[in-house]
Amino acid sequence: MKKFAPIAGWAAVLFAFAALFVYVIFPDKLNATLTLGLIALINGVFFAVADREKLLLFIKGRQAFYGFNAAVLILATLGIIVFANIIAHLHKHRWDVTEAGLYSLAPQTQRIVSTLPRDVRLTAFFQTDDPKKSDFKNLIDGYLPLSDKLELEFVDPDRKPALAKRYGVTTYGTVVLESGEQETKVNNATEENLTNALLKVVKDEKKTIYFLDGHGEKDIDVEGKEGYSSVKGALEKDNFQVQKLLLMQAGSIPDNAALLVINAPRRPLLEKETGIVEKYLDAGGAVFLLTDPQIDTGLEDLLKKWGLVLNPDMIIDPLSRMFGGDFAAPVVNQYTIHDVTKDFALATIFPIVRSISAQAAPDVETVELLKTGANSWGETDFSNEKVKYDEGSERQGSLSVMVLSTKKLGASGADKSKEPSESEEEESPTAKLVVAGDSDFASDQYYNFSGNADLFLNTASWLAEENNLISIRAKKRSSQPLQLTQTQGKLIFILGTLVFPGMVALLGIRVWWRRRYL
Repeated sequence: MKKFAPIAGWAAVLFAFAALFVYVIFPDKLNATLTLGLIALINGVFFAVADREKLLLFIKGRQAFYGFNAAVLILATLGIIVFANIIAHLHKHRWDVTEAGLYSLAPQTQRIVSTLPRDVRLTAFFQTDDPKKSDFKNLIDGYLPLSDKLELEFVDPDRKPALAKRYGVTTYGTVVLESGEQETKVNNATEENLTNALLKVVKDEKKTIYFLDGHGEKDIDVEGKEGYSSVKGALEKDNFQVQKLLLMQAGSIPDNAALLVINAPRRPLLEKETGIVEKYLDAGGAVFLLTDPQIDTGLEDLLKKWGLVLNPDMIIDPLSRMFGGDFAAPVVNQYTIHDVTKDFALATIFPIVRSISAQAAPDVETVELLKTGANSWGETDFSNEKVKYDEGSERQGSLSVMVLSTKKLGASGADKSKEPSESEEEESPTAKLVVAGDSDFASDQYYNFSGNADLFLNTASWLAEENNLISIRAKKRSSQPLQLTQTQGKLIFILGTLVFPGMVALLGIRVWWRRRYL
């Protein structure tokens, strides 16, 4: 019997590790885990009974005493770890240490979720052991604490095929969102897709944004350097309808227009078209004008009524070289505090931009949203290949590249000696106009540069009175490999494979040499 005791002891250890392995790797295989654990227990009992004399002698020895102390310390450490995990489970908080905040919800997502106007039910169709289920749970765990209007249910479509059929779910990982009479499905549950789906189901109608066409404007249906397809796609993801507008053909701006975008017309608008735009603004409309240097838009006289002047210059900023750009492409990071730029800390680039001046106009309030650096100037001499600042004829300093104007309708005819009541202020519509000195910053070529996309979308959302969309959007993951020189690579190889392991080996040999006779 004693002859088989060592075999039973090693078998007990082996089967115990096998049971632990199966439990960790295949947690659903409970029967296999219990079977392996039972075999380990039987072999352990046999070993203890068959070789009990040696076992008792070992327990009374010095090594057992030290082993017992080590076991107590290990158990105490495990107890502290378990206690810390319980505290962390009861008081959930997550830290995102990635450079781009890839595992934190974007400010826009947080704002949308925290201001949901009504309840939203989410039904997530995942298999029970699907690894993607845990990924989605990690994502949705960031949403749920932000609002009590979210209700989540996980459904295994294999166990409830009738429910999957009722929702029209054909692929694993589909999330169905319901709110009121609205319903939508998300097949790839990323933060961007999930937030866009939330916007769709909590709104019963879409606002329409029109892009002026027929004057050589940048095309929203064209992909490429000069295209505006990225802008169109982003606006549609924010639940806007985006359409082109031929003003001479339509004869007026449609009543359902939440915003009219005039993006870099290469030919000036006709007098009749300018009159239509002015009439639209006077009725409380919203216009976003993007213009380029040395281009006549035909709207200059209208802009003066709104306290805006398009200067005949091109901004030069020597400091743009620091950001890898050129003199004629200012990188802007000075923002006036406003709803559009609130908490906006991203730099924006404006390739070839003109300055815009704000001046006094009746009943109009202007805000210079973006300004260049103090060393920039407005170049007006385009005949020389080399540009330089001409004191006296050119303006130098912080120059505005985007200006916002608002006008309370009916203000001119009101009695200004009387303060308007709160109800009158709420009922009084406000016309809005934003003018940018460059259109390329929102083109497909520069759209994804730092804060360019957020700046355009925030401005459009504010003009369309969708303030809950004004924030920083979710960032996409991008590969950022570490580039090493040949010398750096060799140094890391030598240190990692020779020096440090060699030092550890020498230290071990020294300790062994000193203790070999103890």
